[in-house]
Amino acid sequence: MTLFPVSRRTTAASLLLAAVVSFPGPTGCGSGSRPPETGHTTPTTPVGPDELESSDGHFTLAIQPETDDPTRIVIVVSSVDSAFGKENSDRLEGLIEVRAEAPLLGSIERVSDREIRFAPSFPLLAGQDYVVRFLPQLGHDLAGDTLECHYRVPAPEAAPAPTVTALYPTSAVLPANHLKFYIVFSEPMQLGEIWDYFRLDDLDNDRPVPRPFRHTELWSRDRRTLTLWFHPGRVKQGVNLNVELGAILTEGRRYRLSISGDWPSARGTPLGTAVTREFTAGPADHQQPDLAKWKITVPAARSSSALVCGLGSSHDWALLHSDVRVETAAGQPVAGAIETTDHESTWTFTPQSSWQPGRYRLAVGSVLEDLAGNSLERPFEVDITDRKSPGSTPAGTRYREFTIQP
Repeated sequence: MTLFPVSRRTTAASLLLAAVVSFPGPTGCGSGSRPPETGHTTPTTPVGPDELESSDGHFTLAIQPETDDPTRIVIVVSSVDSAFGKENSDRLEGLIEVRAEAPLLGSIERVSDREIRFAPSFPLLAGQDYVVRFLPQLGHDLAGDTLECHYRVPAPEAAPAPTVTALYPTSAVLPANHLKFYIVFSEPMQLGEIWDYFRLDDLDNDRPVPRPFRHTELWSRDRRTLTLWFHPGRVKQGVNLNVELGAILTEGRRYRLSISGDWPSARGTPLGTAVTREFTAGPADHQQPDLAKWKITVPAARSSSALVCGLGSSHDWALLHSDVRVETAAGQPVAGAIETTDHESTWTFTPQSSWQPGRYRLAVGSVLEDLAGNSLERPFEVDITDRKSPGSTPAGTRYREFTIQP
């Protein structure tokens, strides 16, 4: 066990006094004995394994775990008389020892002439066994036998392994210039050097695709959704990485995205099972989405039926949730739930309250993209040498009106 930094009240003396080797055992207390040079052993009062205290009739050693956190304990030693009246802080060092493979550092204090307390500087480790000892032979004016308890910190309850609950896009055919994936986990995952947990294989050539991912971690606020990008420099034609390494995907070939089962969650439990997604690269997509071409199915008045929008092609799953909304004609937001279906090519909105007759509009952020990164605002790739190549349109919100008939 790693030693923690020494607290202000802990001195080197407490380290030097940790010569007794600990051994695991059940939670409980029992009698110890004086070191061999001090003579005989006086029996202690028998105690049950759950009482967490031991006594020789003069001194009583007790472990007091916090009610809601068994990794935090306080060790209390009390006497039937004023045994600690002459002990100052320096003389208390080493009288109480808590150890596993090595002694724990902490602070000891005199509460009264009849009581001293020791608190470890840091929480104990879940599932670990500790030996707690009171060593009165080390006090200048104390006489008594070693008292000893064993404390096992309860192990955390077993929890199910994290899972990948969704992986977007869901289509089995992605454009050859596909840009990014969204991986949704059941719980927060471990951050940091995560790139060894991903792999993209070219199944037709039976080999991994070299350096396909952009090594930038983009997580949702709850750390449960990761945006995994293909490197834009490999996707855009004519860019250095695209020229040197080639495109990531080739039209017509089959690929497999793999997420390693070794990836641990934030609490340290790995996925356990690898997650894979196979897909085929289709033709590259260089067309911008067109809001005017969406097919809107308008629900009946005073119903709670969904508004259904056929988008014509698969769009970015996350942006369909964050940048498409329903408003009244006056711009007041309408509360409801969003769902995407048909491989993210259909957007549905179910209102919280029934539809009232009147004019409404879809408010769509110009950043809304398709799978190749083409947005309402601009195409992902622009040939600056081609004067006929479409350029960007002003950023902002696009609107598409519809009416709920009486």
